[in-house]
Amino acid sequence: MTRKAFEIGAVCVALALLATFAFLLSHADGMVLANGQPVFGDFIAFWSGGRAALEGHVADAHTRALIEGYHQQAAPGVAYVAPWNSPPTFLLIASALALLPYPFAAITFIATSGALYLYAARKLLPDARAMIFALTLPAALYHLGSAQTGLLVAGVSGLALTWLDRRPLTAGALVGLLAVKPHLAIFWPIMLAVSGRWRAFAAASVSSLAFIALAGAVFGFESYVRFFENLGATQNLVTSQLIATPAYASLYASLLQLGAPQSVAIGAHAAFAVVGVGLALRVFLTKDRVASGAALCAVTLIALPYCFFYDFTLLAVGAAVMGAPCTRLELAAAVAAWSAGLSLVLSYVAPLPYCALAAWLLLAAASVRARSAAAQPAPAPQP
Repeated sequence: MTRKAFEIGAVCVALALLATFAFLLSHADGMVLANGQPVFGDFIAFWSGGRAALEGHVADAHTRALIEGYHQQAAPGVAYVAPWNSPPTFLLIASALALLPYPFAAITFIATSGALYLYAARKLLPDARAMIFALTLPAALYHLGSAQTGLLVAGVSGLALTWLDRRPLTAGALVGLLAVKPHLAIFWPIMLAVSGRWRAFAAASVSSLAFIALAGAVFGFESYVRFFENLGATQNLVTSQLIATPAYASLYASLLQLGAPQSVAIGAHAAFAVVGVGLALRVFLTKDRVASGAALCAVTLIALPYCFFYDFTLLAVGAAVMGAPCTRLELAAAVAAWSAGLSLVLSYVAPLPYCALAAWLLLAAASVRARSAAAQPAPAPQP
């Protein structure tokens, strides 16, 4: 595939997605789409949780009846309940956004997180023309409809990887901000420790602990207890398939959609996750920033059974870290990372593990890149 062919295809797909969003919005009744779901999708959970906190109901933020009441304030007539499942750290952001009316809060969140994502992409991608990759990314464009956290996570992760060796303290401080979605940051401390990046590790530790303490001071540390108690209900959303399975992007979810029993699906997912973690650790040991960054993004999405199509903005960050593809494998990984978000549509027609395959391609490319970097002779000492 030539670069021009990819760019033409990417723009066509992006235009089709934007046209679909416009069509759905044109048939909305106020803030409710024709299918009964809210305009801006899952953001209604963030706004509702934030409003609950602002009005002194933090203790009941995980209660369905309370959240449903705020849903009706945001989008009267909505026939959909998105529970508040996020940690108190993210509630700080949600509360600030909830100071605004629902539609303005959603637009503000999309605009700010989108700007952060594009800024990070420009830092990572090899040239300005390559921004087509970021601008047309399906997983990113979906945020116009879902207003989820994928752009925020991708932007923070991308900047942390950009500055990892040049500004380790800044990079580490950024990693601490990922406490808003801690499951998407679980391999950061491992990568930093294994690769010996202790300054970044220390900064990440201080930043995350400060963020956690700030949220605890604002909402009460018992809010963390309630968050952990609510994890069972969150898990039930996945295991009971209470949300359409194509929305999930893990191998586990793909196997469930193919009709595999729970035990088989989670067993296969766990087995592949163990192999993926092993490969990623080998890459981390090389201390190569590019390969380690790509492997970090890939293994995060391989290991997690609970991830969605919009989380695969993180895989695009991993592909961007790799730079311009140098081999066929790297090209395949980049194209797969870009197209992973299309699994939301493709899985309704042919339920296959598209996202898991894309993550594995990127991890394989990172492993090969790491071996190649390790095989290169060290530069000769300067006289």
